[in-house]
Amino acid sequence: MQVAKKGMVINMSKNDQDNKINDQDKKFEFIKEQVIVKKHKKIKRYLLPLLFNISMAIMFGLIAAVTFCIAEPRLYAILHKEKDDRLPITFPTNYPDDADNEDDIDDEDDNTNLGNDHMGENNGVNVSNNSEDKDIDDIEPYTPPEQVIVEQKIRADMEDYTSMYDEIRRVANSANQSIVRVSSTINRKDWFGNPVNKKVETTGIIIANNGKELLILVSLDRIKGASSIHVVISDTHYLEAKMQDYENDINLAVIAIDLEDIPSVYMNNLKVASLGESYTLALGSPILALGNPNGYPISMEVGVITSKGSSAIITDNKLDLFNTNIMDNEYSDGVIVNMKGEVIGIITRAFKEGVNNDINTNIGISKLKNIIERMVNGKPRIYFGIIAQELTDDAKAQHDLALGIYVNEVEANSPAYKAGIKIGDIITKVNDNIVSSLNSFYNMVSNCEPGDEITVNVKRTSQSTDKELDIKVILEEKGNNKK
Repeated sequence: MQVAKKGMVINMSKNDQDNKINDQDKKFEFIKEQVIVKKHKKIKRYLLPLLFNISMAIMFGLIAAVTFCIAEPRLYAILHKEKDDRLPITFPTNYPDDADNEDDIDDEDDNTNLGNDHMGENNGVNVSNNSEDKDIDDIEPYTPPEQVIVEQKIRADMEDYTSMYDEIRRVANSANQSIVRVSSTINRKDWFGNPVNKKVETTGIIIANNGKELLILVSLDRIKGASSIHVVISDTHYLEAKMQDYENDINLAVIAIDLEDIPSVYMNNLKVASLGESYTLALGSPILALGNPNGYPISMEVGVITSKGSSAIITDNKLDLFNTNIMDNEYSDGVIVNMKGEVIGIITRAFKEGVNNDINTNIGISKLKNIIERMVNGKPRIYFGIIAQELTDDAKAQHDLALGIYVNEVEANSPAYKAGIKIGDIITKVNDNIVSSLNSFYNMVSNCEPGDEITVNVKRTSQSTDKELDIKVILEEKGNNKK
């Protein structure tokens, strides 16, 4: 390319022309624009969504919390509905007062019948109901029927003797279906502090079936502190048991095994024990001792009732004791049944004192039923906190009282102690109900609930003159840490 400049011709190549054009473009190029976002706008862009999300999370949490509080009780009831399926257990019993009332009613009926009979008699003369039909002179004297006595001597032989024991064995076999072996492992330490596992074998009695579990009564000291408890169904079947409840005062505990864990082949051989009555025990009555009465599990002793009438005072209550002539030692455990197979007593080591120390001692079942019933149903046992006794005739005359119980001891920090009950007080009423005995007092108190306030009428004898007081006591639940 030729360029003329002032009469000069300049030859330029194509590359030189392009370079020259680019240089000219650079000289006239405008400043490039770059948009920079302000810092506060950038923070705002991220902060607003963050605050929105936080507020929504808080609102969601509040709504969820309110919804949970409303729905949780219903959901819990639905999810734990199986607990409500447990059947309540009751052990009805006839107390002596009830028996006396029944006797009174029977006597009235008998007197009524006797009255009607006397209306048909007149000094041994039969009187017709239709006196107009006959004259009294025509009535024949009454002649009692002649008594006929039939005597027949039957000589018993060995077959009869064997048959009698066969019948005893039949009763024992039936009752033994309610007896199970219980094995526990208790962790202890030897003299050198090394851990030692002690295995303890005993027996228990099946006392209830609540539809979910079999509940078994055992001696507390045989399983207390155990790391594991098993019910032995057979030599190859050990079922894990859990502690349901226990009572230190009477050395008894209730353990439970799930019904679904029991193989059906063994279920037919297990049954709930029949609890009888111990109020009507008679000296010389034959009995069977089952469980491990001589120390060996699943053993049996045959004997008779040798004494009754003694008692054991426990907190707020009194239990009946009786003795038998069966073999007894420190390992004895189990139950006493009558010849109907009914449990009438529990072999105990808790009250082996004085003359009971070397003989078989048992707690009568009748006054245990209320305590056992609360244990198997998981109900709280009510705590008042006294050791008391019935008034003697001399005490009644001295204090001009017909009924009441005398307070021998008030347990520290008990409801009675907090309310101001003192040793020497005589409790005569609870909520205007007359206290006729220690057992009636216990029945009144045990029908209450923890936290209930009762009014106790007492006669205070610790002063120079007796003084009547109404004391309000707030009952508590009896904890096993108490006496």
